[in-house]
Amino acid sequence: MKNNTKQLFAKTLEEMLLTTPFDKIRITTLCKNCNAAPQTFYNHFRDKYDLVAWMFEQDFQKGICGFHKYSSEVVLKVTKELLKHKSFYQKVYRDHSQNSINNYIYEFNIRLATEQIKKHFHQDKLTTSLLIAVKYHIYGTMALFKELLYDDLNVSLEKLSEFEYQKTPDFLKEVLI
Repeated sequence: MKNNTKQLFAKTLEEMLLTTPFDKIRITTLCKNCNAAPQTFYNHFRDKYDLVAWMFEQDFQKGICGFHKYSSEVVLKVTKELLKHKSFYQKVYRDHSQNSINNYIYEFNIRLATEQIKKHFHQDKLTTSLLIAVKYHIYGTMALFKELLYDDLNVSLEKLSEFEYQKTPDFLKEVLI
């Protein structure tokens, strides 16, 4: 039931974005369109940015599902999952507030990578060099994704996925997934 309610809010938000800019969407209107009380929304999410983050995480989890090792196929599947909601991501990427999805995705990917590195290498803290390498890689892949999202990148998904995998630092290839 809990996941169905979250899915309802997600689906409704995606539908609302067809006619309303993200920054104009209010929780009260979203709830009204879902026939739900605002408290129901707040039982699941802090705000609309938290909902968008949850939607991203759902797409990401679908993308890595079934894989046990990082590969170009993983990159391809995650990208395809995100692009299933291309219009949605295009619209929410236009928001540049402090809580924007762009910032969230950077932070999500950096957190995911650093947690995996710490766990794999039994470290409490990353060296500055490792952290910079992680950020450098993630900033590059996310910039390419954004170009892909807005059709500014003239390359096939397969070639892009292979390129991103090949350019992934070996220590990340070892720990991701």
